[in-house]
Amino acid sequence: MCKRCSELDDKIEHYKRISTHLTDQLTLDGIAGLIKQMLAEKAALHPEQEP
Repeated sequence: MCKRCSELDDKIEHYKRISTHLTDQLTLDGIAGLIKQMLAEKAALHPEQEP
């Protein structure tokens, strides 16, 4: 795994942990969008690796 993917994984886990403590739906939707964006960035870094 490359360094950037590792950083993205750490951020994704951080946002997932934060979202377990929140109840505001707008914030949860924003976090879900950020996670989706980071997963897409990760996929773009290594297009040959399908999940």
